[in-house]
Amino acid sequence: MSFGARVGERVYRGLLRLYPPEFRDRFSGEMVQLFHDKLRDVRTGSASGGTGAWLRLLGDVVVTAPSEQLRRNRTVAHSLSSAPPISARALGAAGIAAGAAILVAFVVDLPQAVFPWRIVLWNLGSIGLILAVHRRQAGIAPGLALVGMVPAVAANAWYLVMTVLSMTRSDPLFPGTFGLVYFWAGLALWLSTAVFGSVALRLGAVSRIGAFAIALGALLALTGIDRLGLASQSSPTLFNTLSLAGIFLLGVGWILLGTDVAMRRAPQPSH
Repeated sequence: MSFGARVGERVYRGLLRLYPPEFRDRFSGEMVQLFHDKLRDVRTGSASGGTGAWLRLLGDVVVTAPSEQLRRNRTVAHSLSSAPPISARALGAAGIAAGAAILVAFVVDLPQAVFPWRIVLWNLGSIGLILAVHRRQAGIAPGLALVGMVPAVAANAWYLVMTVLSMTRSDPLFPGTFGLVYFWAGLALWLSTAVFGSVALRLGAVSRIGAFAIALGALLALTGIDRLGLASQSSPTLFNTLSLAGIFLLGVGWILLGTDVAMRRAPQPSH
């Protein structure tokens, strides 16, 4: 294949990204083969010049890609009108509860004794929602979906166990403002949550706005871990504000993803 043909194929493959993913999965191979056939016909003289062939191929993409996108949107709209299964509604509600557990502290001055219970609710709701999102994403990219799900579930479970243990002991389980084990647990929690949000944003099986809020919120919340030395309770810095903004974004993100899972049935693959 000549250099020009290789460049042309790359450009054409780029144009095919205008089609919905499902359409590309089914027909991109045939369309690229048709592209090669057109170029071969031009080279052998059995078809008009290369410019004319390119214009016809480009016109076909411009005309058919929007119609395929509209047809996909109609399919998604139909799925929105169907009630999701009970399990999805329950896990979505768990995600909404997790987000509410985060946001409630921004509007209500809660007693310190309630704080551990908020963490428990948040971790449990997060685990449920992460599993629900994974169920949707596994059909798109199983390997990448696991990368987003496994570390996030493990980190939430780790933090949950530590919180429950600290609630059942009369003496501090981990001394200090943020004990060393809590530091690593918090670091794992925020980083794995950022990865989960990034994977959800990349795959697009759930609300991309919610996924973006979770990814960005987790990275901002990371700056508030005491042992990093960026934030301070005695003399607040810019990172204190960034950390609070991140926690707020996390709450919003969990609610958006929870609502998406609870309200929308995942579109079924076409056959």
